[in-house]
Amino acid sequence: MDVDEHARSLADRYWEGLLELEPMFGTFVGDDRYDDRLSDPSETGRAAMEALNRSALEELSTIDRATLDATMRGTLDILEASARRVLADIERRTDLLAPAAHFWGPVTALAEIASLQAVGTPEQLDRYETRLRALPAFLDAWADVAREGVAAGVTSPRVVAERAVAQLERLLALDPADSPAAVPLGDRAEERERIAAVMRDVANPAFERYARMLRDEYLPHATETIGLSSVPGGEGMYEAAILAWTSLPLGAQEVHELGLARYASIQQERAEIATRMGFASAGDALAAHQASGANTAASREEMLALARDQVERSWEAAPAFFGRLPDDNCDVRPVEEYRERDTPLGFYNPPTEDGSRRGAYYINTSDLEGRPLHHVASLTYHEANPGHHFQISLEQQMTDRPRLRRFGGMLAGSAFVEGWGLYSERLADEMGLYVDDWERLGMLEAQGLRAGRLVTDTGIHALGWTRERAVTTLEEIGVPDVDAEIEVDRYIALPGQALAYMVGMIEIDRARTASAQRDGAAFSLRDFHDRVLELGELPLPAFRREMS
Repeated sequence: MDVDEHARSLADRYWEGLLELEPMFGTFVGDDRYDDRLSDPSETGRAAMEALNRSALEELSTIDRATLDATMRGTLDILEASARRVLADIERRTDLLAPAAHFWGPVTALAEIASLQAVGTPEQLDRYETRLRALPAFLDAWADVAREGVAAGVTSPRVVAERAVAQLERLLALDPADSPAAVPLGDRAEERERIAAVMRDVANPAFERYARMLRDEYLPHATETIGLSSVPGGEGMYEAAILAWTSLPLGAQEVHELGLARYASIQQERAEIATRMGFASAGDALAAHQASGANTAASREEMLALARDQVERSWEAAPAFFGRLPDDNCDVRPVEEYRERDTPLGFYNPPTEDGSRRGAYYINTSDLEGRPLHHVASLTYHEANPGHHFQISLEQQMTDRPRLRRFGGMLAGSAFVEGWGLYSERLADEMGLYVDDWERLGMLEAQGLRAGRLVTDTGIHALGWTRERAVTTLEEIGVPDVDAEIEVDRYIALPGQALAYMVGMIEIDRARTASAQRDGAAFSLRDFHDRVLELGELPLPAFRREMS
């Protein structure tokens, strides 16, 4: 076996091992072979995951990567970063923070299953039912992890745990026939009743048991502080989180200062636009706009219609800025009502490889008074076109690449993914997609939020900030009150994730500047975008190497 064959074999075997141990990830990318299973969060499951990743790194050390082409080099970069991330998480026991997380983990498992899993054929429906019937064992195993965290003194902050309990209570208040589990079945009455029976007799009792455990056993031990620095081993956990999400060995203070500098620059841009509009400040401009009533959707349907129009216009404008386009546009869907109180304004789920599930941009249509319309445009261009939908779909379409490279880049850190999304917000202005200066101010507020995330995330987890200070910091940036609280609680529950956006965008901006300087008059922005998206979801050190 030559070096290239060895590298591809290792990547393929690692990918298969990951899907067996993390079957929901397979569902996420459209591989339904393990759609009848859930992961094993127990000690047995952790040991299997550790063995897979240690073995992969040991074999990787025997391969001379200098002889490989760019595709295989990048594939092994992803493997290495993913394996090191998993092993660091296992060593630091970051799983102890998952049982009561409201944004990911066991509390959101049903929503993830229902929104991602295919149920169109009898075989798919059988796998779906089997997975739902696996929820009791899955939740009981997570309950044991929760108890282990309580014994070790490593628990989620009270504000996070309370959100998790409230989310479960809203889920359990639904009639089983109206459960999110029935939504994928549409108007197929017999099949809906079949799944409703599973929820009533099997899944809901398990969720009730889990919610009771959180209320009675976990909440009394939840921390009143909010940052990792206050829990045993927290400093090491945060170091691992920064590396995991950014793929760079950054220090918390370094990141904090970068955020302050970026925020100051963005505020200057906001002031310049406000002056152009005839206002003394951006705050005055937005206060007037809000008071006019023109910045609030009159209905959920109006919010959805606005997002759909933006998705269509961005799709039509893209050929002038991209040589390669996704095969298909994406859908726009509302966030499910039972979890919309804990969810940001929007997010994206990718399509499946075979096209049976389109990419989907979810928009939160709740609390319309607290969700100014001028924020929607930049979110759309980040999550849909030319942001995550382009970046993820195009990578999936490169069928000659190993599946680890096409689908697994996010396992190596989110900095490229979120950096591209944030870069796309500014690119949208170059594409002529913002209809007025109100939307441009919305874009700059979104950029300011990402700079503020560098400040608040490090403030929370390394510098001892209170929740109130973090919320106030975001509100001063211009984040609406409802979103400021959701955002801060997200940072509390997902340490380090908020750092990926601005760190990644800075890398892409640096690459664009360097390319323009190197190519001079021959520089093509269209070609630059195609090159960046051809490289795909690499760890940032690998992205730097390939773009140099």
